Order: sequence, then structure tokens, then C-alpha cells
Amino acid sequence: MAQAARQLASISDEKLQDLRDRVDLVAIVQRRVPLKKSGRDWKGLCPFHGEKTPSFYVVPDKRIFHCFGCGATGDAIKFVMQLDGKSFREAIESLAMEAGVELAPADPLETKRAAHRAALAEVNEKACKFYERVLWEHPRGEVAREHLKARAISEETARTWRLGYAPSLWDALSKSLARSKVDPRLVEEAGLAVPRKKGQGLYDRFRGRLIIPIKESGRIVAFGGRLLEGESDAKYLNSPETPLYSKGAVLFGLDRARDAIRREGIALFVEGYFDAIGLHQGSIQTAVATCGTALTDKHLELVRKAGASEVVFIFDGDEAGMRAAQRGSEIAAAAGVPAKVFVPPGGEDPDETALRAGVEVAWSKGKEQGFREMLATAQSSIEFLLDRALARLAKGASIEQRVRAVDAVAGIVKAAPSELSRALYIEKVAEKIGTSADVIREALSGKSPAAQPVARTAPEPARRPKVEALPSLAARAEVVILAHLLRNPSVRPTVAISGAVSRFSMAELRELAEQALAPDVDIDALLATTESDWLRNRILSELRELESAGDTPEADQRLVEMLIASHEKTIAQEAAVRKQKRSPRVPPSRS
Repeated sequence: MAQAARQLASISDEKLQDLRDRVDLVAIVQRRVPLKKSGRDWKGLCPFHGEKTPSFYVVPDKRIFHCFGCGATGDAIKFVMQLDGKSFREAIESLAMEAGVELAPADPLETKRAAHRAALAEVNEKACKFYERVLWEHPRGEVAREHLKARAISEETARTWRLGYAPSLWDALSKSLARSKVDPRLVEEAGLAVPRKKGQGLYDRFRGRLIIPIKESGRIVAFGGRLLEGESDAKYLNSPETPLYSKGAVLFGLDRARDAIRREGIALFVEGYFDAIGLHQGSIQTAVATCGTALTDKHLELVRKAGASEVVFIFDGDEAGMRAAQRGSEIAAAAGVPAKVFVPPGGEDPDETALRAGVEVAWSKGKEQGFREMLATAQSSIEFLLDRALARLAKGASIEQRVRAVDAVAGIVKAAPSELSRALYIEKVAEKIGTSADVIREALSGKSPAAQPVARTAPEPARRPKVEALPSLAARAEVVILAHLLRNPSVRPTVAISGAVSRFSMAELRELAEQALAPDVDIDALLATTESDWLRNRILSELRELESAGDTPEADQRLVEMLIASHEKTIAQEAAVRKQKRSPRVPPSRS
């Protein structure tokens, strides 16, 4: 929320509203999604998840889109952000240019920084073209062309990914860029060259290496290089961090995988550049790779923004690969993202497995299981973490060691996605520890059945926080609607299409409800942003009431529909009362 506020700081609310009013949402969506008229609205196949029956609607009157399948909803700005992976600022600038809306100028310092990043990207583009020419047109590129053949990377794939070759010369790129009048300071800052230790000038960072460009937002931000000639301790070398590139915030291949991830709802994390390239060549187009660094929260956030509701970690079965899978699984579990771990059989690379098994099941060719089916049956990351933790417990371990083992797996078991899976994990732990599932369950819950006191005075009932009265009947209905949004995601499409949130009388409730319409809303984080303690308490009180009522989703749906209708009527009545108070009727004079 703070970040959004900073992004909005230089753009007035009036400008944003002017932009939303002037943008043709139907035209914007139709460029990417075929739409058909459906009454006053338009519908088509959702671009944010794979579907065969249209459930994606554009509502021109309300200037919103909504998908009844995945819950995606928003305005033109949100559509461009989600579909193109753009930031808020980038999305509104793109739409403003199209609609002819002049935005307030950005912060001068940021404008200068953006121009500098653009200059670095231009240098990277020139370097990429140099590497490509060497690979395909120069005799020194022969070693790289042979290496690609040995890896079964076709020329079409290599050209698509713009692979190149850095010759085994000290300053071939630096001299080429100097002839093109490129400022050597930019060459150094882009990480393409290093100052000489003796004398003046630069020498190339990448020498004798097959070059892999790394792209983000449509431009080359960095390079990776695989050693083919010469000697070096590093088989792979990557660009250093620059004003244009932060390796912990960039995923290799995401620019090409974004549409497939959005369509299939899954992202595959692999270890290396060529693992990702090979899978894409084999029609597995949801593969991405980190750029020579461990997985981070930001990496997971990137694929989630691209539309991934599930991730699969595909790593080697050696200890390094298992550590990487463990870190990825821990990050996914902490973020509540469903994840799996797949280890290719027989020490194969992922693309080798896909090539051998085929992408889909092919019984006629005698293939028992296609690559996609292997992924579908891969081990869940929670179970993977549990097995890793329990594997450290040796046979015949002491009581203290077994107690520590239970403590170690407590967080893992609690992260299980359902009560059934949690119960099964508890049974697995109990079997490994050598005790009953009930004992493990009690230990994980923090209870100690053996330590019951003989007599205990009944505790004083906990006092609930004071809940103040709401200012109007409409506001009371708004709190109940918001509580339903938070408790039952299935009612979000109904609320979104109704436009009820835009009519909320309380600004703070309206802002909370707009955020609650998001498919992956974090309830705790959302309520934490509520500045008013009494309002937060009121919402929590209403949530408790709904939980105790225990209504079915169908009953919730009917109740919400009634609440929306009642709220609309109440809003109209309260508006009429306010109007009457402002213009009191003058009683007729007596004759």
C-alpha cells in the first residue's frame, strides 16, 4: 500500500480518473482477447487462466473486467499491469499515451535515472548484436556452434533466444563498442568490461564464452556466459549487478514464459539457462531459471504476478540440487503457494527427460508417462521438506533427538494445505518417531495432556475489544459485505459485477473492499493496514459472527445478493434524506 501511494504521489486523482474515463477498456482487451457481445457486456476466454468456456466479462458501463473462473478483476490499468507484467507507472503511462491524457511529469531525479538505465540497455543491445555476429558469421564462433549442436539446441532456438559468442580475446567487444563511439564509462557500468589493472582502458568481462542474454520488460539487462575456451574457475559467469539489473529480482526466460504461465497457471523453476531453453524448445514453455543465484521471495512474486497459482522446482538429485529445492519449498510454504519438487530420473537434465518421455502421454509409442504427467505426480514440497527433516533422524535416536525432530517439523506440518494432508503428515511423523499420531498431534498443538492440574478456577472470560457504532445503516451493510468477501472467496464475482463497492459510503471500507476483491488477498495483512482500531474490531467481530453461523457457500451467496440489494436501496434512501434536510419543505401559509 505504501508503494502504491508513492507511485500515485506524482499523479493527481483527477488525472487518474480522467484516464479511466477516456480509455476504451473493450478496445484494450480486444487487442489481446477475442470478445463477443453479451447483452450490454462483452465476454471471452480469460487471458489469466486456461479455460474452454468463456467466463471473462468486460463491463463497459462500470469500466471493469471480471473473470468468474479465476476471480481476476479490475480496470484498464489493472488489466495492462497483469497481462503485460508492467508496473503501475508503466501501465498508466502506456494508457495515457494511447488516450492522449497528459500526466504530471515524473520526479526529475527519477527521470534522469530512467534515462541512464535506457542508455545502459542500449549498450547491452549493441553488445548482444556483436556476440550474435561472432556466433553466426565469424570463424571464432565455430566452437560455440558445435557446442549448441552437441546440446541439441537448434539454430532456430538459438536465434530466437539471441544466443551469441564472446571470442577468446581480451578486448574484442570493448574495441567494437569504442569504434561505435560508445562511452567507455557506460560499457564498464553495464558490466561488459573491467578496468585494466595496469595502464588505461578496459578488457572484456566475457571471453571464450557462449553468451545468453537476460531480458526484462523487453530489453536486455544482463548476460550469462558459459565457458567454452580458455581456463577459468567459473564454468558460468554472470553480469554483475548494475542500475539496470538485480539478479535477485530477475528471472531468466520469464519474458517468454509469461503468456504460458498465465494460460496454464503453473511455473517451472529449473537450475540453469539451458535447462529453461531446452524445455521451451521441447514445448514446455512455462520454464524459468534464476540467474546464477538462490531463489528469493521476489522471484516467487514475479511468477505469481505472471499468473502462476502453483510452482514446480525441477532440480538435480545431488545435494546442491536438493538444497536449492529445500530453499524454494520453504519460500513457497511461507508464501502459501502450492509447490512440488520433481527430480528428473537417472540424472537427466529436464529437457532430456521431456525429449525422451514426450510432452504428453503417448501410449501408442510405448511411453508410459509424458513429461507433464510426471510433473503432475511430483512430490508436494511440504512432503519433500518433511522427508528431508525426518531423514536426519538416525535409527535408534535418543528421546531428546526425537523431541527435537518433532519441533523441527512442527512448522512444516502446520503449513499443510488441508486437514486431511495434515493428518497424514502427522501419521508419517509418528511412524518415524515411534509413537502414536495422537501424541504428535498434542505436541504440535502445544498441549500437554499429562500436566492437568487437580483443580483450576475457571478463567475470566476474555473481554472483546470495544466496538463502536457505525455511522449509518449503509455502513453497517458495508461491513457485513466486506466480512463475506474476506470469509468466502466465491462471493467476490457477485460483489465485483454488482459495482456495490464503488457505492460504499465509507472511504476506508471502500478501499478495503477493493483490495478484498483480489484473488490472493491476505486477510491479516489487509486488516493490518486499517488505521482505525474500532473499525478493525468491528470487522473482526463480524467475521466471528459469520464463522459461528457456519453457513454454506450457497447460503452466503444468497445472503450477499440480498445485502447488495438492501445496501443499494439504503444508499438511495439516505441520499434522499440528506437532500430533504438541505432543502426543507416550506409549510403552506394560512389564508
